[in-house]
Amino acid sequence: MSDAGPNRRRLKIIFLVIGAVSAVVLYRYGSIMLTAGDEPPAQAPGVERAERGPILDRNGRILALQTELDTVTAWTPHVEDPAAVAATLADILGTGADELRERILSSSGYLVVQRTITPSQSRQIEAAIEAGELPGVRLEPDVGRSYPEKDLAAHVLGYVGLGNRGLDGIEYTMNEELQPGAGEGAFGNQVFLTIDVNVQYELQRIAETSRERHDADAVMLLAMEADTGKLLAYASTPSFDPNRFQAFDENARRNRPISSIYEPGSVFKIFSVASFLELGGIDAGDTFATSRGYVNQEAGFEIQDLGDYGRISTEGILKYSSNVGAAYASETVSAESFYHMIKLFGFGEETGILLNGEERALLQRPTRWSGRTQQTVAIGQEIGVTAVQMITAASAFANDGILLKPHIVDRIVSPDGRTLRTYGREPVREVLSPRTAGIVLDAMRAATAPDGTARRIRMDGLNIAAKTGTAEVFDPELGTYSEEEFVASTLAMFPAESPQVILYVVIDHPREGGFYGGRIAVPVARDAIEYMVDYLGIPTGIDEVVEHSGRVRVSRSELPTFEDRIPDLTGLPKRSLLPLLAREELSVSIEGSGWVVRQQPPPGTPIEPGMTLRVELE
Repeated sequence: MSDAGPNRRRLKIIFLVIGAVSAVVLYRYGSIMLTAGDEPPAQAPGVERAERGPILDRNGRILALQTELDTVTAWTPHVEDPAAVAATLADILGTGADELRERILSSSGYLVVQRTITPSQSRQIEAAIEAGELPGVRLEPDVGRSYPEKDLAAHVLGYVGLGNRGLDGIEYTMNEELQPGAGEGAFGNQVFLTIDVNVQYELQRIAETSRERHDADAVMLLAMEADTGKLLAYASTPSFDPNRFQAFDENARRNRPISSIYEPGSVFKIFSVASFLELGGIDAGDTFATSRGYVNQEAGFEIQDLGDYGRISTEGILKYSSNVGAAYASETVSAESFYHMIKLFGFGEETGILLNGEERALLQRPTRWSGRTQQTVAIGQEIGVTAVQMITAASAFANDGILLKPHIVDRIVSPDGRTLRTYGREPVREVLSPRTAGIVLDAMRAATAPDGTARRIRMDGLNIAAKTGTAEVFDPELGTYSEEEFVASTLAMFPAESPQVILYVVIDHPREGGFYGGRIAVPVARDAIEYMVDYLGIPTGIDEVVEHSGRVRVSRSELPTFEDRIPDLTGLPKRSLLPLLAREELSVSIEGSGWVVRQQPPPGTPIEPGMTLRVELE
C-alpha cells in the first residue's frame, strides 16, 4: 500500500507527457492542413549534374546531347482562374486547354504541367508570368535530351524517358555507355555512329519524296559501305521527332528496317542463284527453256514469267528476273542444301546490329516445306526478311563471298577524348567462293542493260550491279496473295567491278504511279546513287579527274561556251547546268535529275533573245 502513491504519480506524469506530445502533433498537423495552400514547396537548390554523353555521326556532327531545359510547374492553390491559366499555357505549349484545366482542378498542390520545354516556350511563359497572366505557375530547371536535327535518323537515335534513361534506339542499346557514372559532375561516353549526316539527310529526303509520290505506306532506303558493313544511311519513313516522341503514334516510331517482315520478291533471286551455283546444281553456262513456263504436275502448280524470254542462261535468270528459270534451277539441288545456303546468308536469324527490336524474320525448316516451297522460295516467296537482313546478305557479293556484320556504331570515345572501342570490318563467315560472287555480280550488272529489268538505273561512266523486285503481299483474310498490295524494291552495288556502296530501296504498298520495282524503286535508287557518287567522290568514266600538289581530287564537267548558237549539252550532270539559270537572254527549263539526254532547241540553233531552252535529264 505504501507504493500506491508513487505509482499514481508516475502514471500521471506519463499521461501528461503523452498528452503534451499529442497536443503538439495535433497542432502541427492542423497548421500544415490549414496553411498547405499558402506556399508552394521550395525549389531544390542548384547542384552540379551528371551529364549523359552525346551521340554523333561519323564526322562528329552532334545528333543528341544533354540540355538543361525548363519544366513548367504549378502550385494549384495559387491558380485563381484555372480556365484562363490553362488557356494561356495551352496556347504556348500546344496542348489541349480543357485537358490542362481538368488537371489543374484535380490537383490539390504541386503539379508538373510539362517537362523540358523548348527555350522559345520558356521565354513566352516567363513573359506571361511577368505580365501577371500565370499566377501559381513557375519554371524550374530540369535536365533533358535534345535532338538538334529533329527527325533525322530518328529510328537509329531513339529517345529517352524520365531520368534521361534510354527507351529506344541507340539511346537504349548504348545506355550504359552514354549514362554517366556515380557522383556529381560525372560524364557519359560519346557514341559515334557510322552514318554520315549529309548522306542520311539526302536519302531520307528522297525516301519521303517517294512515299508521297507513290502514296505508299512506308519507304526504307539503306546505304552500306561494301567493304566494312558500316551503314552510311538508315532512312525509314514515316518518321518522328524524338524531341516530341510522345506526339507520334506507334506507326511513325516503328523501326521498320529491323522489325518489318515481308516477302522480298525477285530481289531474293540473287541469293537463290548464288546458292544453286555454289552447290554445283547449275553453272554459268547452263541454259533454261522458259517459254512454256514451269509446270509441276505432282504438286499441282505452275509458275509463269511476265514475258517470253525463250531459252536463257544462268545470267538471264537475273537479267530478266525469270521466275521460270529460277524454278527450274531450284530443282538441281536438295531442299536441305538450299535451306543451308539461305541460312549461311543470315536469313532466319538476327544480324546482331546494335539496335533493339530486331526480328529474325521467317524461314521454315525443309521438313515443313510443301511441294511448291522450294520453287517459291527461289523467287522470293514463302520467306520473310527484314531490310537489314537483305543489305547485310548482299555484302557477301561485294567481298568475294565473305558475309560481314552490319554496324551502326563506329566508335566509343571517353569524355576526355580517348577512343575506348572501335567497330570495324567484322567478317561473319564465308558463304560463297569468289568465283560464285563474281558470276552473280556480273549477272546483276547485265540486269542494267537496255533490255534488263534494272535498265532505268543506268548512269554514263558508272557500272552498277542491280536487281529489282516486285513482291505480292499475302492476305491472311483471303488466304491468298492480294491483288492490290505489293512491295517494290531494288538492291544495287556500285561500282560493279569493285563495289564501294550497297544500296537497298523498299517501297511498301504503293498506290500511285505503278508498283513494279523496276519502274518505281529503281528511280529512287538512281537518285540516291547520283548523290552519293558526287558526295563520296566515286570516279566515273565521264569525269575528268584534276589533281594538284594538295592531293585534292575533284570531278569536273565543263559547260560548253554559249556564243551565237546553242551547244550540245548531252551527258552533262545537273550541277554543270546551274550557271545557265543566271543568263538573262535565255529562259532555261531543267527537268528531271541525272544527266542530259534531250534538249530543245537542238544543238546548233541560233541563240535569240527571250528564247526558251528546255533540258531533260535522266
